[in-house]
Amino acid sequence: MEKTDKDLREIVDGIKNGTVKTSFPRNPIESPYKAMLDRIRQKAAGRSNIIPMPHPEDGIQCSACGSTGWIEVVEDGHRCMTHCPKCWARRKVARMLKVSGINPEDYKRYSLRRFDRSRSPEAEKMADMALRYLNDHERGGPGFGVFGASGLGKTHICIAVCLALTQHFGEPHHYFSYRAEIPDLIKAARSYSQDYDVTMDRWKNADNLYVDDLFKLSGRVQDGHLVDIDREELRVVFDLINARYVNHKTTIFSGEYSIKDISKIDMALGSRIYQMIEPYGLYVAGKNQRIGG
Repeated sequence: MEKTDKDLREIVDGIKNGTVKTSFPRNPIESPYKAMLDRIRQKAAGRSNIIPMPHPEDGIQCSACGSTGWIEVVEDGHRCMTHCPKCWARRKVARMLKVSGINPEDYKRYSLRRFDRSRSPEAEKMADMALRYLNDHERGGPGFGVFGASGLGKTHICIAVCLALTQHFGEPHHYFSYRAEIPDLIKAARSYSQDYDVTMDRWKNADNLYVDDLFKLSGRVQDGHLVDIDREELRVVFDLINARYVNHKTTIFSGEYSIKDISKIDMALGSRIYQMIEPYGLYVAGKNQRIGG
């Protein structure tokens, strides 16, 4: 129905004296991140009127970021997202563990107390060496290494040492899954990518780096011995190990192949690994205990 001049005047007068309420739509152009920011902010504040977010895939709960791994920060007057300082490192470890086939929950359970030293003479040797290493430990001191056949508990004992360094000595540790990290580093090195330098510098300078499954699925194996390694892969590994050797960075190793095998392929690399872990290096032999050996 069309409004008369009288009707329009009444509406205008009503707006002026407050008897007629008006509202104007908000600017429909919103930042594509606004919804995400609001959701995370509400989640972190613990409001009950929001839709519950799904349980995090990595199982890591964090009240600081609402278990998202991201927090909102303000830089130069602009709101943006950044990694949560309280949980991002743990989430990264969980992702690497998943790639390597290790359950993050198992990682936390790989303690010295849970290591069954009675299952074999080799297990007893590993447990004794781990206890000796931790009793003699000094920050920035020698590393630790266990080499030999699969299924004997090498990864368990090495993770147990890492957890003890963090829990009892207050030192951080970093997990380097050889199978997950090396392929990407080789690709970056081939393309002379800046990502190579950035990523490699992080591994070179990390405190208490655990290199799990050194040379796993690499090169040529003959009668159970590693006899050759791809030159590009060898250069990348040497770059990492040499930097840590020169800078006296504590490094923990596990792998199927002996230092003797590695030294036959590259004496410089093998001798550095030997010196980095001396006198806490051990080669273990026996049947795979995971398949009932």
